[in-house]
Amino acid sequence: MKTLAIILLIAFATAATPPPPPAARTAAYLEAIRRDGDPTRLTEFLDAMPKGGDLHHHLSGAVYAESYINYAAEDGDCFDATFTIVPPPCDPAQGRSPATRAQTDYGYRNLTIDALSARNFAPTTGDTSILVHFFKTFFKFDLVVNKHWGEELAEVVHRAAIQHEIYLETILGVDKGAAIELGSKLAWNDNFDTMRAALDAAGMPHVVAQARRDLDAGERDMRSILHCEGPTPDPGCGVTLRYQHFVLRAFPKAQAFAQMQAGFEIADADPRVVSINPVQPQEDYIPLKDFELQLRMFAYFHKLYPKIHLSMHAGELFLGVAPPEDMHDVAHIRDTIDVGHAERIGHGLDVLSEPDPQGLLAEMARKHILVEDPIFIHELIGPGVVGGDVLPIYLAAHVPVSLATDDEGGARSDLTQTFRRAVEGYHISYPTLKTMVRDSLQHAFVSGADLWAGPEAFTAMTGACADQPAADVPALAACRKFLATSEKATLEWREEAAFARFESRFKM
Repeated sequence: MKTLAIILLIAFATAATPPPPPAARTAAYLEAIRRDGDPTRLTEFLDAMPKGGDLHHHLSGAVYAESYINYAAEDGDCFDATFTIVPPPCDPAQGRSPATRAQTDYGYRNLTIDALSARNFAPTTGDTSILVHFFKTFFKFDLVVNKHWGEELAEVVHRAAIQHEIYLETILGVDKGAAIELGSKLAWNDNFDTMRAALDAAGMPHVVAQARRDLDAGERDMRSILHCEGPTPDPGCGVTLRYQHFVLRAFPKAQAFAQMQAGFEIADADPRVVSINPVQPQEDYIPLKDFELQLRMFAYFHKLYPKIHLSMHAGELFLGVAPPEDMHDVAHIRDTIDVGHAERIGHGLDVLSEPDPQGLLAEMARKHILVEDPIFIHELIGPGVVGGDVLPIYLAAHVPVSLATDDEGGARSDLTQTFRRAVEGYHISYPTLKTMVRDSLQHAFVSGADLWAGPEAFTAMTGACADQPAADVPALAACRKFLATSEKATLEWREEAAFARFESRFKM
């Protein structure tokens, strides 16, 4: 009788214990397959997982080499002896093969793909560094990049959609280099007001207008390729797409200033352009020499256009690529935030080399400065960086982080592979992955109020949608009305509904 009572008591207690919520079951499933080292189930899990937005994504670096081969062939271009795309005439006897050869000659095709990306990199005489090799690839396909925006955009939004991304900010030269040409015709003037007036007089309004027309044409071509207005649109049509205008920071100061002016004026006129971002290797001569000057330029334009958001490359140095004093003597990350007014930074590799790194990390957490972390590419071209990637450092300091691809074409990767490195290489749990996905949308540069009650506070939604179960359409009319006023909240709600569907797959 006593035994029966114990059994009944256990049965009653078991029956009274509610099952774990879907998020907890999902977290347990991921931990089990990670612990078992099951690559098949891990890839399936991460491939299907909602991934929010990719906030650090270079359009030209995201396009795969195979596409550049097709563009060159379509345009009648050639590959020279270094596999750089050059205009016709082609003459194999002079080392200028028709680009079509890379479509039909298997051996030549694979040599071309390797030259246009980091695939199969092996040091050779004159090509000893994967970092240098990687950056050189951008010059090799430069001839065709600005001629095929529609095809490039169609490729990247399709890839984003099939990986369950719903938002993409891609970095490109929205003016197609016109501001550089404009700046090259003017002498530098230390008075920024005078410099800006000179550029406007030289034709900057035309550059801005043409950039907007080029974006219109690129998006129109993209939507045509993806059949977005047809009965069976490509899933890429559902990705919300925004642009960051890059500033090539290795150019002389007049041209750097001109690029910034073009970017801010384009962004002020066109809501699709949401940020201005300095690019090119930070360890190069001019980016190091003019670092503080360029930040003052950003500060100047930020004062003129305070509503324009800023995400900026920062802290890309590491031992081996730069002397220690270049990392320790200048507060690259702190100054990018405090002087340049960056709301997000990309990379942030040398955070521990900054003056007072603990204070900097605390400031970033307090100000909610998000770090866009492309783990895969950090490991590919920056071996030995802080024992791997800086992701654990920022997470431990409660700095918001989102995972990003950076240059998925050049690195031969995608966002799913980046998530996989986070799990396998850094033992990132499902709750942390989910937080980073939510961070990617909360820190996205889209308009409207936030769905959540506070920054990185993903436990309570704002009043109108509080306690509403995640569904494709909110049950409460007040929540639906609120979402109709906010693009950001709509994206965040859409992601919560996707998480609910995803997590419902995992049972006890």
